[in-house]
Amino acid sequence: FLEELQFTGSLGDLSFYRMRGTDKIVVRRKGGASKETIKKSPKFALPRLYMSEFGGCSTMGKEIRFMMHPMRALADYNFSGFINKSLKLIQKQDSTSKLGQRAIELSKHPKLLEGFQLNKYTTFDSMLRSTLSWSIDVEKGSAKVEIPALVRDINFFPNNRHSKFSITISLGIVPDFKFNQGTGKFTAPKWYDTMYGCSYTSSEWHSALKGSPATTLELSLDQLPPDGGYSLMLGIGVCFGDSMDGGEVKQIKRAGAAKILGIVAGKENQSESEPESESGMNVDREAEEFANGSKDIAVVDTSNDVENTRVASPIATAAVLSDVKRGAALNRKEPAAAVQSLVYHYTVGLAQPGTTVKEVTYSYAMTTGLDCTWSSGSLETAGSSRHKFRTFANAWR
Repeated sequence: FLEELQFTGSLGDLSFYRMRGTDKIVVRRKGGASKETIKKSPKFALPRLYMSEFGGCSTMGKEIRFMMHPMRALADYNFSGFINKSLKLIQKQDSTSKLGQRAIELSKHPKLLEGFQLNKYTTFDSMLRSTLSWSIDVEKGSAKVEIPALVRDINFFPNNRHSKFSITISLGIVPDFKFNQGTGKFTAPKWYDTMYGCSYTSSEWHSALKGSPATTLELSLDQLPPDGGYSLMLGIGVCFGDSMDGGEVKQIKRAGAAKILGIVAGKENQSESEPESESGMNVDREAEEFANGSKDIAVVDTSNDVENTRVASPIATAAVLSDVKRGAALNRKEPAAAVQSLVYHYTVGLAQPGTTVKEVTYSYAMTTGLDCTWSSGSLETAGSSRHKFRTFANAWR
C-alpha cells in the first residue's frame, strides 16, 4: 500500500491504483506475458480464441453506440464496456459454432439487450415513472411511442433545476456479426455500410415545473436492408435545457437519462427459410399433395426420344405412401405391415420436333417394401424409341 504520497497511475514498472474493499492506494509490479508471446505462443491458443470473440463483441458494440448517438449525450458514464458484456452473453447462446467463431446474433435474442440503461445514478425509469406504449413495424421500418401526460412529482421526477425538458426517440439498424473465415474476423453482412444510419425525432420543449400533455412520437427509416440478419433498435431519452434570449432553448449535455426501449428482429433471412421446389412449393407439402392424388408431378425424361412426360394423378392413399421412407435406396427392402400395390398411369404427350408420337399410356406398378416392376404399352413412332424409368424412380425416392 502507498502510505504518504497520494496518486494513481504508473511509475516505471509499478502501478498505483485503488481497489474495492480498501481506502488505501494499492501498489503492484507490472508483469505477465509480453504482447508477442500472447499472439504466437501455443500456450496462449485458448486465450486467443476468447480474445477473438471479445473483439467481435467490441466491433459490434461500436455499431450499437453509433445507432444510439442521439442518446449518448444523456449518458452519465462510459457504457461501452457494459454493451460489450451484454453482447458476450448473446454470443454464448450460439451452441453450433466452435469456440473463437461463435456468432453474435442479436436478432435471435433481442430481449437480452432490451431495457439497457445509459445512466448509473439517475436512470430513465426513475425519472419517468410511467408505462410507455411502443411498437415497431418491421415491414415499414417505422416506430411509434405513446407517452402519457407527465406531471412533476407524480410520474415525472427530474434530478436538476433546468427549466425545460423534451422527449427524444431514435430508431436504428443493428446488424448481426458472424465470423468470416476469409479474413479471420467478425464482420457484419455484406449489405451493411455507412448508408444505414439512425433516425430520431423529439417532442416540443415543455416546462419542467408544469410537465407535458400526452404525446405520440413517430419516425421511420429511409431504407431497410435487402436481407435478414439485423435488428431494429428503439431508444428513448429525456433531455433538459435552459431558455435563452429570443425564446430559444439550449440543451444541456450530460443532463437527462436514456435507455433502449425495445429491440425487434428484422425480416428473416431467405436462406434460412424452408427449402422449396422449383415451382416454389415446399418439398414436404408437395409430396403430401402427390400422395393424396391432388397434384400431378412432371417428370423430364433423360433419353433423346421423349422431351417431357407427365404423370397423371396416382391411384394411391397417403397411408400407403407413408410406408415408404423418402430417400431410401431402391435396392434395399423395407419391412411393411402388409403388402400393398401402387399403380400409376401416365401419358406421353410431347415429343421432339420432327417425330410423330401418338398418345402412349405407360403403367408403373410398385409394392410397399420398394419391390418395383415396370411394364409399358405399345409405342407407335416413326422410328425406334425407348423410354427410361430412371428419372421417375429418382423422383419417387
